[in-house]
Amino acid sequence: MFVGHYAAAFALKGKEKKASLGMLFIAAQFVDILFFPFVVIGIERLKFVPGFTAVNNFNLEYYPFTHGLLGSLFWAGLFYVGYRFVLVKNKPQKASIALVMALGVLSHWFTDLIVHTPDLPLVSGAPKFGFGLWKSKALTFAAEAILLVLSLWYYLRQTQAKSALGRYAAIAFIGFLLLINYLNMFVLPANDEINALTISALFFYFLFALIAHFVERSRA
Repeated sequence: MFVGHYAAAFALKGKEKKASLGMLFIAAQFVDILFFPFVVIGIERLKFVPGFTAVNNFNLEYYPFTHGLLGSLFWAGLFYVGYRFVLVKNKPQKASIALVMALGVLSHWFTDLIVHTPDLPLVSGAPKFGFGLWKSKALTFAAEAILLVLSLWYYLRQTQAKSALGRYAAIAFIGFLLLINYLNMFVLPANDEINALTISALFFYFLFALIAHFVERSRA
């Protein structure tokens, strides 16, 4: 899953309004932000197999540190501790903010579960899980779109526009995310060079988080 991960960020922002939407975007993709560099330096393994799924060529051989459920719980716990005791330690809502950040990190495993082939471990090795929606581009795109639209609906109900821009910025942003996902899935050629893929992925993760930060500033 790609942009569908951001559904958790919008939903959690609607729940805890003092949390940063931009940082929730980072949290929702945090394990992937680690995964690609981990592959580059050899900690985890990704093999490109043409036609492995309809959506991409990823044969995800070994990635327990970022995509094992236990690994995801570790990174979520790290986010919780970092937020509660360092980043927002002086805010009265520190426990709630830290919790939604941790849930943002953990959400990645469960949204990946929808689309991945059975390659998501609990710890490392078997058993591995995945419902395999990547077998169909249309179903994968639809699932990510539905998650984003539902989360946007909730976010808009829980927040209020500060200006005319605020009434449309979040909707336009979701449209932009879906356009990027469409191009990535149906138009652009597969990127099977790990260094280029890592640079591209990290660029978009941080770009989307930056845009989310400015979208958040238009609503209260």
